[in-house]
Amino acid sequence: MIQTHFASLSHDMKTPLSAIALYNDRIRSMKLDDPERHACHEVIADQIDRLVHITRSVLEHNGPSVGDDYVDLTALLLDTVSIYEKLHPEYTFVLLASEELPLIRGDGPALGRVLTNLLDNAIAYSQPTQIVIAAELQSEGLQLRVRDRGCGIPVQTLPHVFKPHFRGNSTVPGSGMGLAIVQDIIHAHGGRIEIASTAGVGTVIRIILPKNLFIKTNHELYI
Repeated sequence: MIQTHFASLSHDMKTPLSAIALYNDRIRSMKLDDPERHACHEVIADQIDRLVHITRSVLEHNGPSVGDDYVDLTALLLDTVSIYEKLHPEYTFVLLASEELPLIRGDGPALGRVLTNLLDNAIAYSQPTQIVIAAELQSEGLQLRVRDRGCGIPVQTLPHVFKPHFRGNSTVPGSGMGLAIVQDIIHAHGGRIEIASTAGVGTVIRIILPKNLFIKTNHELYI
């Protein structure tokens, strides 16, 4: 159990630490009056908050909780994709999102971990190419899809990909915790996750967050 918790901690700290290092280097090269400095400091502060949340949730064994926090999914998607475009400029990230994504009740940092884990997996198992992130409202809730054009997953491996520490390809560095973490977070929000993959073609991961998470906005009630 302790090994699993610390593998989770190590896995999820990589992206925020990389982002902090990247934006810190950018600040060093800027003049003091550069207007971009403030935006870089904001990104670093956000990533430090993520590290604190991840560390507490793992060390205190606290799972994600829906609670009463408001999560702006549009902002979460835009911020995450922006960071990955800078961390991995060799990839093309295509964000397709409905203009009317609702605010939801949920654990914002945990849902951020979902996105980073899915993108990390897409990068790990594909050569530099296009990764598509799509979000839209459907009759059953909000659908999020991440599609890569990587090596794909063999049919016999698919039933095991959500098991902690399972690694279908031992040549790819990693702890085998990414999809297990994603599944735990999505299930805690009452959602579900599906995976479809074709060897040599790529993988699509589909997440559905239920309508009962939608909250009232200034314009519309999403229930």
